[in-house]
Amino acid sequence: MGARARLIPVIPAAITLGNMVCGFVAMAKAADAMQASGGTGPMDPAFARLILHAAYLIILGMVLDAFDGRIARMTGQTSSFGAMLDSLSDMVTFGVAPAFIAKVVYEHTMQQIGVDFRPGFTTSLCMLYVVGAALRLARFTSATGEDTDKDHLVFAGLPSPAAAGLIIATCIFVFEGRTELGQLWPNFAESFALVLLRGMPMLALVLGLLMVSRVPYVHIASRYVGHHMQGRSIVKIVLVIWFGVVFHEWSLLVCATVYVVGGLVVGLRARRKGRSPVDELPPPFDPGLEPSPSPSTETDPADS
Repeated sequence: MGARARLIPVIPAAITLGNMVCGFVAMAKAADAMQASGGTGPMDPAFARLILHAAYLIILGMVLDAFDGRIARMTGQTSSFGAMLDSLSDMVTFGVAPAFIAKVVYEHTMQQIGVDFRPGFTTSLCMLYVVGAALRLARFTSATGEDTDKDHLVFAGLPSPAAAGLIIATCIFVFEGRTELGQLWPNFAESFALVLLRGMPMLALVLGLLMVSRVPYVHIASRYVGHHMQGRSIVKIVLVIWFGVVFHEWSLLVCATVYVVGGLVVGLRARRKGRSPVDELPPPFDPGLEPSPSPSTETDPADS
């Protein structure tokens, strides 16, 4: 039993390291895409295939990041070491990797459509995303208390996985095709995809600024997925999952955009009314969750 107990902490640490490996391999795939590109046009199949591999590796990293902290708490093995390792892994997967992918995708697109660009300027904008992610994670790690089991409902600043999610959702929408919905408006879908590609560095800059801001963002899992979910909530989640599976290119982009923009809307509305941003949010679905008079604006290290 003692030997088994000593092995338990290895499990969450291995999951966290798996998150980091996903980030590194995603960068490797993006680097390979630069060498494999041999077609013409921004939708070069060889380039698109490797960028999509990188995008889905980042998504896999998000899944691993969502579970490592929870497994650590379930086994009673939370520690400052685990929190620090989690932040370092997030820095690779949700900080450096998305910025590198954004740079590669943008510069490839500009080369293919024959538009002059300044690589140094592109690098600077993507670098600001990396700096924003580093500051966000450092601030988050230093502000996290010992009570990691306490429910927290709101993030202060855009979470790094959400920032990475919008960049990755953009890549998936552009390079994987637009399914049946896109075929309804093929010209619009193609034009919109090109606009997204050309705006990738500016998107990275905006996301970097949002990560270091104090804009409130909802912790979706803690706020909307309770232990005693209502029937209507389950139906809504099933519908969202179905739409996400069938039209995943559109749904990923729409959900990521709504989440990022939604935090800005909530923050501006709260400031205009002179209220706390938490007061502008809908109540949690879990009827057993009692509202706190002054909820924290951070959450556990696994969800940063």
